[in-house]
Amino acid sequence: MMELATSNTVKKENTEQPYKLKMREKLAFGLGDFGANFSWTFIASFMTIYLTDTVGMAAGIIGTIILVARLFDGLSDLFMGNIIDNTKSKMGKAKPWVFWTAPPLALLTFMIFNVPSSWGSTAQIIYVLVLYLLISAVFYTANNVAYSSLTSFMTKEPEERVALGSIRFMFAIAGVLLITSFTMALVSNFGGGQKGWTLTALIAAFLCALPLMTTGWFVKERNIAEKIDKNQKTSFAPTFKALLKNKYFIFAILLYVLMYLAMTGNGVQVYYVTYIFDNPNLMGPLSMASMLPSIAALIFAPKIVKKFGLRNTLLAGLVLGVVGSVICWMFSENVTWLLIGLIIKSVGTGPLIAGASAIVADVGDLVYWKSGIPVQGSAFSITSAGMKIGQGLSSAMVGWVLAFGHYIPNAVEQPDSSIFAMKSLFIYIPLIVLLLTVIVVALFNHEKYMPQIRVEIGAKRVGEKRDQSIML
Repeated sequence: MMELATSNTVKKENTEQPYKLKMREKLAFGLGDFGANFSWTFIASFMTIYLTDTVGMAAGIIGTIILVARLFDGLSDLFMGNIIDNTKSKMGKAKPWVFWTAPPLALLTFMIFNVPSSWGSTAQIIYVLVLYLLISAVFYTANNVAYSSLTSFMTKEPEERVALGSIRFMFAIAGVLLITSFTMALVSNFGGGQKGWTLTALIAAFLCALPLMTTGWFVKERNIAEKIDKNQKTSFAPTFKALLKNKYFIFAILLYVLMYLAMTGNGVQVYYVTYIFDNPNLMGPLSMASMLPSIAALIFAPKIVKKFGLRNTLLAGLVLGVVGSVICWMFSENVTWLLIGLIIKSVGTGPLIAGASAIVADVGDLVYWKSGIPVQGSAFSITSAGMKIGQGLSSAMVGWVLAFGHYIPNAVEQPDSSIFAMKSLFIYIPLIVLLLTVIVVALFNHEKYMPQIRVEIGAKRVGEKRDQSIML
């Protein structure tokens, strides 16, 4: 049986020498994103259709609930990173937040798919809004910001950070594939209606909590930025100011907004296969075509990045993703060609999935080197805010665009305007966002400075002590 390190204390390695993470620790880290998706992706993919078709809530109202919750969510992200940076515990800075927020996150996920049928429509709306706020703005925020920042806390090595990003999203893809491929089948096999959703949500809650708690228990934090002054308080205002003064941090926020804004296809996929192809069973193949090929890119991403550089790798992949999206646009109602387009797009966008967290970790190093303020948690929290804004807009747009297209719940045949709305959400909008992502990624030119900056950080030459000639 594979032995995992079970120490719950912060592990300090010799950070002056390159440290290669053991595969068992990388796998323990990756499990966290598998679990997180059984809350976030499960909700993002199926909450709307559950509320419209089972509860009877209007799609436009659901879109507004999502956007309102995500605005609060973005604000809570800003503070969560600072809380992590100031956390002191035997488990570390980020680990306790990953571990202890997992059970309530799982419980709330179960509850949001169990809207009381005996309540009036106003009470049901309030119920969903409150639960969604607690999930997105409190427990998922605390859990995900802490989990994401582990990329920085676990290692300072750029290749290892890309490797963590790759393994993380391999597990995420596995989780998303299970969710999108089997959820509707489980609901149906459990009897459909509210009963079907209750039992399916119970399974999702269990698969959310256990993997996240495993991550929080087994991984180690060994790369913690030291304060210049032992009594220095990493308060919110100076941290926020230091981050916003760095242009690469702004680019990182934009990158995360765009990455997750492009995911309108996830929320509308079940509608697309149901009403355009008249075959809900196609959701599995479409999900696999959208995600499985990314695994190939994720496996080889660390080696490709090492040879060609992070920005060059991402740009080449994004161009390939645009080609795949154009194929989807040209053959939007041809299953075979649509699958081919999704496969090409998936391979192309794979490196971005792996590299985004490495970019944020680099930005955290850059800001720390320039300001002397430890921002490992804060860097991930504010880019997480960008992610949540992108996801919020993406999820809200599903409800808004379907409402604008006059979608009719459970109708045998949808009007042309509704079909166009589904195509826009699944193909057209993601293509436009992908083109904008190419522009943002092209703005990152920090890589050439990072080796020298890491040497400076290792020698504790940060803030005013840094060599200011390195990066003008």
